Amino acid sequence: MFDVAIIGAGAAGSSCAVTLASANKFDWAKDKKYLLIDDNKSDLKKASLFNVPGFEYGISGVKAIKKIKQHIYKFPSISFKENQSVLEINKKDEIFEIVTDKERYKAKLIVLATGMHEFNIKGLDLKILPHTKVLKPGKIKIKNQNNIAADGIYVAGLLSGVKTMYLIAAGDGVKVACDIFEKWQDRPAVSHDSIKDAIL
Repeated sequence: MFDVAIIGAGAAGSSCAVTLASANKFDWAKDKKYLLIDDNKSDLKKASLFNVPGFEYGISGVKAIKKIKQHIYKFPSISFKENQSVLEINKKDEIFEIVTDKERYKAKLIVLATGMHEFNIKGLDLKILPHTKVLKPGKIKIKNQNNIAADGIYVAGLLSGVKTMYLIAAGDGVKVACDIFEKWQDRPAVSHDSIKDAIL
């Protein structure tokens, strides 16, 4: 059983997962477990990044993804499932069952960060809308209120309707993680890093 399952490991999904896992240094989150599922189809693979501080200027999306994965693997509380496609998600007794093309998982909360091209996961009664903040036609988002699409289901990144910039999508994933912290704490909460907390 996972506390949060994040579907999609692009800018939003990976940032959400790492932010969640970084809070495990706190007593209120030390036993939390996270599932990150990625189908290896992120648009980031096609990009080159020139305006993302912290990455090498002009880094290819493929190299950026490699660095992101190295970061993800620093956190033992993240169970990272690569090259899996989520086919269906069903909710029963407040628990979500996630069915992929390889395995089944259970989680208490879901974060959807699968991008703006299509949404084919069965079992969820979510409303698909046109994405109005991109120039290309035919892109979609999931209807949400402050990143919440339904009880226990968050959307992050392009699927939530934000613009197609790496840092905007990543920041939206971080915001969702902090919103989950607030749900757990019943008060505003973040996970700041410090030298003593750094994983070297």
